[in-house]
Amino acid sequence: MKVVIVGGGKVGELLCADFSNIFKEVTIIDTNELRVEKLVETYDINGILGNGANYEVLTRADSAEADMFISVTASDEINMICCIAAKQMGAKYTIARIRNPEYSKTKEFLRESLGIDLMVNPEYEAAKQISHMLKYPTAIKVESFFGGKFNILEVIINSNSILNGVSLIDSKKIIDFPSLVCLVERQGEVFVPRGNYVFNVGDKVHITAANKNLKKFYKLLGNQDNMEKKITSSLVIGGGKIAYYLVEFLQIANFYVKVIEIDKNKAIALSETFPDIDVIWADGSDRDTLIEEGIQTFDSCISLTGFDEENIIINLYADKLGIKKTVAKVNRASLKQIAEDIGQYSYITPKEIVGNIITKYTKSLQCSKHSDIENFYRIANNQAEVIEFKITNNSAKILGIKLKDLAINPNMLIAFIIRNNKQIFPNGDDEIKLDDNVVVVSYKHKIEHIDDIISRGQ
Repeated sequence: MKVVIVGGGKVGELLCADFSNIFKEVTIIDTNELRVEKLVETYDINGILGNGANYEVLTRADSAEADMFISVTASDEINMICCIAAKQMGAKYTIARIRNPEYSKTKEFLRESLGIDLMVNPEYEAAKQISHMLKYPTAIKVESFFGGKFNILEVIINSNSILNGVSLIDSKKIIDFPSLVCLVERQGEVFVPRGNYVFNVGDKVHITAANKNLKKFYKLLGNQDNMEKKITSSLVIGGGKIAYYLVEFLQIANFYVKVIEIDKNKAIALSETFPDIDVIWADGSDRDTLIEEGIQTFDSCISLTGFDEENIIINLYADKLGIKKTVAKVNRASLKQIAEDIGQYSYITPKEIVGNIITKYTKSLQCSKHSDIENFYRIANNQAEVIEFKITNNSAKILGIKLKDLAINPNMLIAFIIRNNKQIFPNGDDEIKLDDNVVVVSYKHKIEHIDDIISRGQ
């Protein structure tokens, strides 16, 4: 499979890292010579210096033969022009990063009229993820499946948790409702837990259970208070594009929202767009401003400034004041680890969200006729994958065989099955059936089809 990527920035580099290990030929196009050289040397891919909207540059990249053409430059207009040109030249599928809210409102029209197969808005997707995180205050990450009806939550084991020091097998006496611990991250080590695994303070645990049982699980974590008090208000620091989309989500959920934005023009524009919310023109990183605007009265604080360090510090301060939920935008990988080391686990990274969406789309196109990929997530610092497969063909090898008779690959498990709108936590006697949605957690394995969960010897 041949892939051409225009734009070697944060998202472009993430895609190069992903696709260089998967596809036969990957070509990066960028106007920055040093950036192209770095990406070519790091990922062993092809590099072309030039403007991706230029016909000659696209020809040199052999865009006409591209199975996948992706444009993720900083300009929406260039991304659209690149994709239109590549499609006209013969590229099979085109993907454009589109960030302007005005374009997003007419996304379907643009997609159909311009022939762009997928348009991705990182700020919109980041805002959607934040809104999910606010529904589950104790979770540091939320992955949703089957239209948001079922979830896998990432939580931290605290010192006051009933589960602390308890083995997974013994926890069945405490967790008296259907659930599954899918994956554990402990001090950088990631593994699929077995019966002898013991919950320890600081473990990041990925667990799934029916939404109605989450309140019970939070009680086991020692976070009953957070679960009982629903979040209904948010102080948002930074009035950029993510804030724009987030306000839309929060208004639908009937939140009280206040936004602090340091740029006067942005503050005025946001206030005019959303007259029902409070928009303050001020420096949201200033302590006196935060106190004056009543930060301590809010249920949540969302830091979305253009500086990772500011976002982390603001949320540290919000935590100290006892705010129930804080979320920070953090782009730099090095700072994400620092944030976790000082207890800031809830953050979003737009470039990774976009990378996940594009990778999911690409995997879906590769998928066999046996199944379709409905959702795709990276978890545990991108060391593991969670994929939701829709079983669409009765020729899949895994159909009609008891799970105990399937030689499922190590470090891989079936988290749950969705059948007739119900969540099933399978045991050895269960079988996968046609039209099931199957959610698979995979660590150290790259899977593209549902049959990839079983060893090749079977």
